[in-house]
Amino acid sequence: MLSRYAQEIALSIAEIIGYNVIITDTEGMVIGASDTKRTGSLHEQSLEVIKTRRGAVVDETEARKFRGTLPGVTYPIQSMTGNVVGSVAITGNPVDVTPFALIVKKQIEILLRERELQEYAAGREETLKNLIHEISSYTPGVTDKGMLLARAKDFGFDPSGRYIPVAVDLCQFARYAGESGDTYRTDTAQTPEVFIQRAKAAILNIIRSAFPDKSDLSTMTGNNRYIVLHAASDDTSQNEESGTYRACRKILEGLSGMNLNAAIGIGSPSANIFELHKSCNEAWIALQLGKKLSPGPGIFNIHEYRVEELLSTLKPEQRNRFIHRHVAPFKRYRDWPDLQQTYICWCEHNFSLVNSARALHIHRNTLYYRLEKIQKTGCINLKDYRETMKYYIAFKLEKVIVPGVREEEDFFDQDS
Repeated sequence: MLSRYAQEIALSIAEIIGYNVIITDTEGMVIGASDTKRTGSLHEQSLEVIKTRRGAVVDETEARKFRGTLPGVTYPIQSMTGNVVGSVAITGNPVDVTPFALIVKKQIEILLRERELQEYAAGREETLKNLIHEISSYTPGVTDKGMLLARAKDFGFDPSGRYIPVAVDLCQFARYAGESGDTYRTDTAQTPEVFIQRAKAAILNIIRSAFPDKSDLSTMTGNNRYIVLHAASDDTSQNEESGTYRACRKILEGLSGMNLNAAIGIGSPSANIFELHKSCNEAWIALQLGKKLSPGPGIFNIHEYRVEELLSTLKPEQRNRFIHRHVAPFKRYRDWPDLQQTYICWCEHNFSLVNSARALHIHRNTLYYRLEKIQKTGCINLKDYRETMKYYIAFKLEKVIVPGVREEEDFFDQDS
């Protein structure tokens, strides 16, 4: 640890105090020096300081007795575990540099401890990220379940609890980073890259504040996406008053304070690690379906998309053929998107003209005109439930298929 930062520390401290600074390893070899010519040489006085764990003052007479040693003050450097990892020497008249000695020693030790804690936190964060990925991609007979659960327990995972996965996908984060990063381009203390990393860390803090239980696990999965394994306990209801929904709304509120927004997908409650793997996939499916059917930010529960989820399992060629057969006659109309949305809304509001018109913010006559146009174009009997349902499914599926997708590609295959 000391060797990685010694040169940077020596230069920064020397600039502040106005005296040359050298840092050595436990063998007395100079690994950082404001006078770079001294790097790699032996500072013999450091060996005694490291051995005794006590500082030493060396005047000109004493300095001649040690190789590579100039008048000044030398102190041992301790790690956060209390081990001596090297020494720091300030070159100059001992009377002048002694007042700086303990301050410099403590400052270096503080800097080292901060770096050690940062690296420990980064390492633990990476371990947690890998762990959650392994849970979400769990394969019976392939993944070592016992080892996986043992590692998960170290992070607070409760194998006996019920978990609900929550997937978070930031909306237009790249544009946010570009626009906000411009503010910091003239600030050398915070480059755009540093700003982005701090923003992502702040977002993770918002998510963890919304899901604060010690058994909740959350991490960033890459591509501005985050995943939460929420320990739901007995609160596994699928309604909007549940604790899961409240936490998701808290995330959206926190992100709005950063001028950000997100789409959030919620999977179904799981009773074991195998179900949790499937529920993680459901959370991402709910998120993708929700974004396609209701563009923009929001909270999307897989419970609301069971029909679409089921239809997504169709082979692409079957699905696309079914869509084309029922949708093609309507595509020639310029107002096709309005017709599509009107028909879906009408079906989802129990075929009520009043409720559908209110939901669409249109006059009832406009709604009636569109339904008449749909009925004539498709030769649909709107009183025949089976026929009505066929067109509902086709219109709904067309809405979630990526434009121009090749038949051999399955849009719904998600890497959870």
